[in-house]
Parts: sequence; structure tokens; C-alpha cells
Amino acid sequence: MLIGITGCSGTGVSTVASVWKTLGAEVCSLDKKGHGFLEKSSVKFALENELGVRGLAGKTQQQIREELRERAFVSPEILSGINRVLHPRLSRWVSSSAELLRKRRGIFVLDAALIFELGLEHCFNFVVTVTDDLERVVTRLVERDGISTETVTGRWKNQLSLVEKANCSHFVISNSGTQDVLKKKADNFYKSVIQRMEEVHGTQDETKVN
Repeated sequence: MLIGITGCSGTGVSTVASVWKTLGAEVCSLDKKGHGFLEKSSVKFALENELGVRGLAGKTQQQIREELRERAFVSPEILSGINRVLHPRLSRWVSSSAELLRKRRGIFVLDAALIFELGLEHCFNFVVTVTDDLERVVTRLVERDGISTETVTGRWKNQLSLVEKANCSHFVISNSGTQDVLKKKADNFYKSVIQRMEEVHGTQDETKVN
């Protein structure tokens, strides 16, 4: 089974995905995959051309991220340029990976904020959105990660709203309490929904084989 889990930046998507990983799912982060693309010479070259900057070729992905992060969420031109380079590559990777994983038995989860923005929802058996309140998210990320309020709100403005994501999803997990409460919800969802659906899915596959 292929499951997409999404939400806006800081809503608790990675927390839910990490719980599912401890319960047996294979989890992949699209953000981390995107960071890996920044190690490729071809991507660095494309970014230099698209953004009109030089010197990226000799930098690590961490250095590139730090250089572009703040600028991207206050400058629509920079963000659009980055997206034009990375989004098509990420979309192709997700689509091809989904085709390969459909031939395997197991539960595979993609943690990705941009599932609907990139039109990837068709790749999954179902999509789950994790919701939270922007004010709570700002407070949490500013204290935990030391990033600015403007960066957090800028990320939200450049993604579909949580209402839109929730309306497009098959399931919604509300993050309205503590992290321990969210982990408990994630545990319950996995055992009551994902495992049961996987059992049905596996039975259907066995029937086809027989």
C-alpha cells in the first residue's frame, strides 16, 4: 500500500510518519529527497542558470539550502525559480518510485507537504492530512527551530491551505494537543485504519495471484 501524508509546514506530519515507521511502515521524506537533489551537479547548474547566481557548484546541499532558504520565502521570484528546477524532478521521482513499489508487499509512506501542489495524489492508495493552527505552529517552530515568524507564515502562504488539503484528502488527523497526544492519534490510526486496509489489500492481491 502506498500512503501519502501531508499538511502545511510544522503541523506534525513528520511526527505522525515517525510513529508509523516504528510500527512497520517504510517512510520516505520528500524534503530529504529534494535535499539530495541539491548534491547533483546538474541540479546546481540548473539553479545557477534559473536564479542568475554563481558559485553553487562548489557548495554542499546544506550550504545551498542556508543561502536560499530565507530569500526564497520573501522573494517570489527566487522561490518560483527553485520550484521550476526541483518540482519536475521530484514529481518524476515520486511517480517512478510509486510504480516500482506497487510490485512489492508492504506499507510505504511518503511524507510530503506538496502532494496536492505537485498533483501527486494519484500515486497513492490514500492521502492523510495533518492539520494544526497557524498560531500554534508559529510558536512551536520559532521556539524549537529558531526560525522567524515570517519564514513560517511565508511557507504557509506558498502552499495550499489546510482546508483545501483536508478537503482533498481521504483522512484527516487533527493536531490540536500535545505531541504525545498526536503520537497516540497516529498509533491509533495506524492500527485501526492502515493495518486493516493492508490486510484487505493483501487479500485482494492473493486472490489475483490464485
